[in-house]
Amino acid sequence: MFLLFLCGSKKINMVEILLIIAGIYLALGMLFVIPFLIKGLTKVDEGADGSTIGFKIIIIPGVIVFWPLLLKRWVKNLKHGDTKAQRNTERTP
Repeated sequence: MFLLFLCGSKKINMVEILLIIAGIYLALGMLFVIPFLIKGLTKVDEGADGSTIGFKIIIIPGVIVFWPLLLKRWVKNLKHGDTKAQRNTERTP
């Protein structure tokens, strides 16, 4: 239905549908990257605390592509209040 709204009465082929879906996915990733770099990066990885702007620029493409996984981990850490680094320190004797 959404694709019909975008294209009106014009018939679209499978490649155009895939390109529209990929564009929406990447656009959502671009919207996600800014709040993630400001607040979520240190919630997902404590090792990134105090990271430079150069590091953050380098990881932007990866954040855009893997935004669903990073969002899932960020939400999980917010709910449980822990990070991977804290879980690893609890396991070591």
